[in-house]
Amino acid sequence: MFKFMYRKISIGLASLLAVFQLQAQSVKTLTLKEAIDLGYTNSKQLMISNAKVKEAQAKLAEAKDRALPDVGVSGTYLHINTPNISMANSGSGSSSGSGSDSPLASLASLHDIGLAQVTASMPVFNGFKIRNTKIMNDYLQQAAQYDAQTTRSQVAINTIKAVYQYYELLQSRRTIEENLKGEQQRVTEFKNLEKQGLLARNDRLKAELQANNVELALTEINNSVKVAEYNLHILLGVPDDTTIQFDTTASFDLPKQITWEESLQTGLTNRTEIKSSDLQIKASESGYKIAKADLLPTLGVSAGYANVYIPNVFTVTNALNGGLSLKYSITGAIHAKHGMHEARARYEQATAYNQMATDQVKLDVRQKFLKSQEMVDKLIINQRAIEQAQENFQISENKYKQGLMILSDYLDADVALLRAKIQYFTTRADSMIAYYELQESMGTLQ
Repeated sequence: MFKFMYRKISIGLASLLAVFQLQAQSVKTLTLKEAIDLGYTNSKQLMISNAKVKEAQAKLAEAKDRALPDVGVSGTYLHINTPNISMANSGSGSSSGSGSDSPLASLASLHDIGLAQVTASMPVFNGFKIRNTKIMNDYLQQAAQYDAQTTRSQVAINTIKAVYQYYELLQSRRTIEENLKGEQQRVTEFKNLEKQGLLARNDRLKAELQANNVELALTEINNSVKVAEYNLHILLGVPDDTTIQFDTTASFDLPKQITWEESLQTGLTNRTEIKSSDLQIKASESGYKIAKADLLPTLGVSAGYANVYIPNVFTVTNALNGGLSLKYSITGAIHAKHGMHEARARYEQATAYNQMATDQVKLDVRQKFLKSQEMVDKLIINQRAIEQAQENFQISENKYKQGLMILSDYLDADVALLRAKIQYFTTRADSMIAYYELQESMGTLQ
């Protein structure tokens, strides 16, 4: 009786432990769009790109502020000891600093000096440096935004690949598990036939060997599923103990393909790499104008207000001043040619990069277009292959049961059907990946 009670308690504890484990491991069901949004939120590359956009925006704001007057406030207070002051006598050539009739006699008691002033200055003309700096930083800020969009597309396509590859592995594992059940059932049947003397031992061993091979394949794909799932945990930023499931509704609907010419034109129009490089060229043009401005003089306007207080000497209040300043740096003009050469080199680099980006987009669109077409054709072929493999297996099974086919051919038909199913799931996932890669190459991936 005690053993019976102990067994009941053990079973109860095991059941509770299983329930707790299921509760601890949460399940997260996602659509493809939700997975992509999580990828955006968790992407470190996108965080860096967004930070670069903020940096470019700050530089643009700084360039705009340079057009404002430079206003400053200053105050000075000095305390000094009793000075020794002497002044040459214009009549006798003697010097005296202590006579009451001396013009500087009051300075003998000088101990404090105070000065307060407000100044404002503003360049009127400096070769349009401020204007071109603002324009250049505006272009760079827009280029940074396009670079962030490029990163965003890369994050999206990486997430899409991870999702479809994970789903393909799950489907393949399910197919292998079903096949393994059939193999194990066949082994059981063959063992019974062997006991009855109706089957050779060699045939039973062949069936067991095939079941072992399928079990090995299941072990390998289980490991691949775990790696793919962990990769998704990192990409999407979900806890490691989360089981991810995907809502595949409408996830395998392939839209009608557009022509090669339309794909290329769309890519050249929409790809953010080209848009960014176009803006880099414009920014480098503004940079050349900034360097060229050192050849020109600068004209500025300034104004000020000052109060001066020197005890026992004088006090100045409400001292207003204003004026213009014209400056031309001969040395700066001589050195300007070096800055212009550097700016010209940056312009040439930006132009070459733009051409390189355009060529890369053309090649990318071409490769992705052909790959997408290839996967569509492969999907049709694999659909036909499954039908053929299924029919071949049924015929082989019937022939084997009738004694018209040897076991090896029957097992080969079984393996061929399993491979056809796995290949179909792989091609199905790859066809969707190829479609989205084509969209990414055309700059239309949303």
